[in-house]
Amino acid sequence: MSHFACKAFSALEKELKDDLLECYVEAQQEIEETINSIEGDGFSFDKLDKLFRSLHSMKGNCSVCFLDPLVGVLHKLEEIVDGMRGGYIRYHPYLGELIIVVIETVYDLLQQIYQSHVAEVAVRDQLQQGLDAIYAEEDDSKRPDMAAALLNKCNQTIEEEKEEPASTSLIIKVEYTDEQKEDIDLFIGFSQKLNRLLGYSSERSERILKLCQLINVECKTQVDRVQLSAAAYMHNMGMAVILNCKDDESKYQAEQNHPLVGAKLLAKHNGWEEAVDMVKAHKERFDGTGFPEGLVSSLIPQGAFILSMAVMFIDIVWGKSGSEYNKSAMRAVQKVNFESGKGFPPHLIESFNAAIRKVLVAKSK
Repeated sequence: MSHFACKAFSALEKELKDDLLECYVEAQQEIEETINSIEGDGFSFDKLDKLFRSLHSMKGNCSVCFLDPLVGVLHKLEEIVDGMRGGYIRYHPYLGELIIVVIETVYDLLQQIYQSHVAEVAVRDQLQQGLDAIYAEEDDSKRPDMAAALLNKCNQTIEEEKEEPASTSLIIKVEYTDEQKEDIDLFIGFSQKLNRLLGYSSERSERILKLCQLINVECKTQVDRVQLSAAAYMHNMGMAVILNCKDDESKYQAEQNHPLVGAKLLAKHNGWEEAVDMVKAHKERFDGTGFPEGLVSSLIPQGAFILSMAVMFIDIVWGKSGSEYNKSAMRAVQKVNFESGKGFPPHLIESFNAAIRKVLVAKSK
């Protein structure tokens, strides 16, 4: 019997792998509850959207942890559900049952890898090929029967596949002019002081900056590294206003306005126009529900999305104290991935996942 291995996953810390399994089970329960709700109470777009996002989060977690042979299966399952959202694949109870069986089988394979470092390639390949065929089928009326057939073939043997770990370089070089370096040193001082006043770790800005740069290099089109550095240091400057607020209403208004205030402070220094736009928009959301201006999609600078993803991850993982790298790493990844298509563009989520993979490999060594 043939097997596949995920060596990079096996090399990760046990605590992180345990957290992944826990997150997977939580997402699995959400998916089963949603499908049961569809079967019991009827179909709705909101239920399909929730199902899609749970699958996307599950896939994102597995991707970050180097479980690529399983990611392909989950991705095709995600595409089938997206087809249901788009109206060109009709929901059928067989497809709902197949979703449940696939995620259960993937979990079994995940446990095999966790316990013995290898899993059965035939089971994985059967799922992958079956889902590929269902998605590619042009006659939608044939999909339920194809799903029923796949449900009965999950134990057939096919062939072996292995995966190779990705590059793990965490060194991102940023070259400043003398004038830019002088400003950056000033921005570092500002951020360190504000972090102390707000109760954050003094290392918060540096962690955000490093993750921003790692995400940026994974993007097909990168933003200027120097401008991104300034935005990482100065993005929170507007929160200084909240220190003088004496009631909840004034604090709320200060928080809503802090991107504009921070952008104005940065704009007082010449040559940082791109960074100013990033700071101003780093609380905007891809779907237009952010603030302060409710910008949507491509109206939001890519650097603002990168900054926002980095801030979300760092603040979940380290919190305010920043005293230790805690067990919430996979939960942070899950929350960022859940924002795909809502808070962040899907293609940048993939760049985020690729960056986190490098971080996890470096930490495991």
